[in-house]
Amino acid sequence: MKKSALILSGILAASLVVPVAAGVVQKGTPDASKLPEGTLIYEENFDGFTETNVDKALTKLGWSKVETLTKFTAKYTVENGKLIIKNNTADSQDSYALMMNDDYLKNVCNKDYTYEYQVTYKGAGNTSRYVSLLCNYDGKDNYNTVDMRVRGDGYNQTRRVSSWIHYNNTTCPIRATDKTSYVTQKFGETFNTNGMHLIDKTITIRVETSIEKGPTVYVDNIMVSDMQANKDKWQTIDHYAMVFKASKLIDAEIDNIKVWTGLADKPLEVKKEEPKASASTADLTSVLALAAAASAGAAFVATKKRK
Repeated sequence: MKKSALILSGILAASLVVPVAAGVVQKGTPDASKLPEGTLIYEENFDGFTETNVDKALTKLGWSKVETLTKFTAKYTVENGKLIIKNNTADSQDSYALMMNDDYLKNVCNKDYTYEYQVTYKGAGNTSRYVSLLCNYDGKDNYNTVDMRVRGDGYNQTRRVSSWIHYNNTTCPIRATDKTSYVTQKFGETFNTNGMHLIDKTITIRVETSIEKGPTVYVDNIMVSDMQANKDKWQTIDHYAMVFKASKLIDAEIDNIKVWTGLADKPLEVKKEEPKASASTADLTSVLALAAAASAGAAFVATKKRK
């Protein structure tokens, strides 16, 4: 009986091991021209596992450190269904993690597409700190991005080596400091350059990226910026990788990162396959059958194809 119990324990433990998949949704190299508008290309909700080791967390997410410009000082961990970023230390540097490479995105980001994520800022060394998703990343210091900073304003912009070039004008809600500012429209607060309006507030950033008209930015469904300046810089980076950046001196929680084709305000629902049988019943029946056979002296090799 003791041997049978050990066999049963081993089989039960093995049956609970579930491989963690990265957030890529499409197989191979997706082509947006062949997909309906709103097709999910990437989705990561950080559910299903906990990992407090930075390197292991990145591996499970399918992300990798990028240290071309700076040392990766941020602690990226996955806890309670969120990506926890801790980078608010005196020696911190901007930290970059590659999410998806050129090959996966080259036939998606050369068409209209949208990305979205939720962020909750938990602490910052000054009011200009932020996290952001970088598009058209070339592996060095050129990309397009939107920075929504902890004080409640930000930029719709492109990075070119050592220069920040803004697509936004100076009066849109992402730049405004009067009653048209985002923080006043959303929270009824008077914008304060020295304030940290977004601490402990969860906001949803959505960027609709039009090949013709450039990036239009929504924060909590408020249109805060579209491309009004430096239009000659748009579509001049021949790269498509996406990177998640945590600036120095910032702590934040991230959730629900999504990328989809087209400019719809939300992606199409993904149809989930109906279970063929009760998973708990079917799995337990199989486990007990194997255990019973093992106790009777039979030898079995159980294999399960991973999808």
